[in-house]
Amino acid sequence: MKKIEFQYVLLYKIHRDNILNESMILLENIEDVDLSHKQDLRQLVVAFVNFVAKQVTRKEIEEQSLNHWVQMHSNDMPFSKSHIFIEVMNESFMNVLNRENQPYQEDILVLHKNVLHRVISYYLKWMEHPPEILEIKQKYMQQLDDFSKILIENNGTEDLPYILARVEEIFEFKRCVFVSYNPWLKEFSGVIGEELSKVQLLRGKIESEPVFALKRPLFLKKPEPYVQQVAIEMFELSSIIFIPIVHDHQLYGWLTFDQRGEAFDCTKLQLDLLEKVGNRLGMYLSRRQMGKAYRYSLELSDKELAILHLLTEGSSNKEMAELLFLSEFTIRDYIQKLMIKLRAKNRTQIVSMAFRMGLVD
Repeated sequence: MKKIEFQYVLLYKIHRDNILNESMILLENIEDVDLSHKQDLRQLVVAFVNFVAKQVTRKEIEEQSLNHWVQMHSNDMPFSKSHIFIEVMNESFMNVLNRENQPYQEDILVLHKNVLHRVISYYLKWMEHPPEILEIKQKYMQQLDDFSKILIENNGTEDLPYILARVEEIFEFKRCVFVSYNPWLKEFSGVIGEELSKVQLLRGKIESEPVFALKRPLFLKKPEPYVQQVAIEMFELSSIIFIPIVHDHQLYGWLTFDQRGEAFDCTKLQLDLLEKVGNRLGMYLSRRQMGKAYRYSLELSDKELAILHLLTEGSSNKEMAELLFLSEFTIRDYIQKLMIKLRAKNRTQIVSMAFRMGLVD
């Protein structure tokens, strides 16, 4: 089977242009499809041919890769016209295959039809809604309303750390990172998120990163091979979601969502919801900044604020005790209270959350 799969992807690699030309002629000759659907189908055909051709380095088509491809291009596949995509891909491939002297022609054709069958199966599974759709929709609408209230209460980029902290709360993710986009340099760079020093190491050209070059919502059950191994290891990534931040055709960057190393599932319904989050955040970033930034409404005593500022400067318990005329035991108690209020697990997280919530500059 491995040999057949390799011959299959090799055919796509070698005869990519021929398969595309055959497909475009077939699409052009279809009369009962409007222009917009034809354009969607053209894009889908090009994406599929390119995808299969690139699998030649692996010598096979991996299930996870094919599933990811379907999710990435599900919006390009008009449900009512999916049968046309199958027919076009079958006929164009058969036309090219028949012109070749292939010893495994029949097996390759069977494999080709099987791959297309899996494409449709993954597509239908991705698009289907769970039985409790109404209840889930109501929950998502409430989450979106809560998020919109946060955007109304805040103003400007200075409040983004606080907004991201609330996004994690509202949408039930353990980590949310903001990655900005520079349209002039066509580069991405990490800006906001817990473990800021690591986040700011995220940078590069978008054409070199498929998840950013795609510029559309994407869920990866497993990030390999779409995310660099160094980023996977640095953030201990398992499943991850990428959401573009867009308004009026302008791309501001991306939000990433994950559960800090834990694998999770995501439905298309949830991905569509998070896409709305990206669009509303894009609208927020496009509006004129006015007045003083909103700060996180958390009640801290003067002593707690003092200890918080000293923590950001890297002071030890002993140094803080001497400066504030308190015992080290009392300092330890205050730090414990800060951990509870900021929902942090250690001193480092206290500092990180304080910066993100605008409690310290």
